[in-house]
Amino acid sequence: MLRYVWTQFQKTIRSKYSIKFILGIIATFVLANLAMIAFRDYVYGTNDGTYGYNIIMFAGGFFWVPYYATIFISDMVFGETYPDPFIKDRITKRLRRPHLYVGKLLTSWVMLLVYVTFAFVAFIAISTLFQLSTGTLSADVIKDFAINVLCAVPLLMAGCSIGMMCLFCMDKKVGAFVMFWGMTIVIPRIIMLLGAEPLSIEVFKFIKDKILITPQFTTLQFFASRNVKQILISSIVYIILTTLVGGYVFCRKVIDNLPADIDKRKKTKK
Repeated sequence: MLRYVWTQFQKTIRSKYSIKFILGIIATFVLANLAMIAFRDYVYGTNDGTYGYNIIMFAGGFFWVPYYATIFISDMVFGETYPDPFIKDRITKRLRRPHLYVGKLLTSWVMLLVYVTFAFVAFIAISTLFQLSTGTLSADVIKDFAINVLCAVPLLMAGCSIGMMCLFCMDKKVGAFVMFWGMTIVIPRIIMLLGAEPLSIEVFKFIKDKILITPQFTTLQFFASRNVKQILISSIVYIILTTLVGGYVFCRKVIDNLPADIDKRKKTKK
């Protein structure tokens, strides 16, 4: 299993998809800093609320953005074609479908940790460079941001798990992306709307506060609102459920255009 994860990681990290994802991360940070400078120079006209440490503080409330992007990490690990459980080589010869699924999921988590580490370093470096005129970032600000990032990792891992489930459940990637963003954006936003003022429907309020992942990202910004216990429990529950669903579908799935599955369908019909 570990050899399979390692080979999948090497293949993914060297892909053009991975390079484009890294460039997208850098572009996002540059645009965020340029927006901060534009507000300072052309809107506010003062440094009020636009110091270097402010952009770090604001970033803590936008961790739902990488959460919505975890589907891209799952997708690059998943590969261009549906994983073929019948192709056996020296790495996969003893692996069955559940092993392939878990291997892909573990690889997506390794890739996630790589991107999170890179994003953290890149964001601090780029923000320091762009905000030199407002003073350097203090160690305390960077430390608090690092804690926020660390707390967000389990939720992002759950995002990768949801993405992997969607990719294994759907025959086409377009359907997988629609399914993922429906589960992580559309449905949660509707529930949050129904559970917030002025409606505050009790059942939706409970789901919003105790079950949904998306609202938890907004609590990371402040120590008083951050609920590490809930983050860990909800992330583990989501990971277990999505892994069970995705793995079950993959194990039961008859994959089109694969000879062994075509023979299996013919025997079933007879």
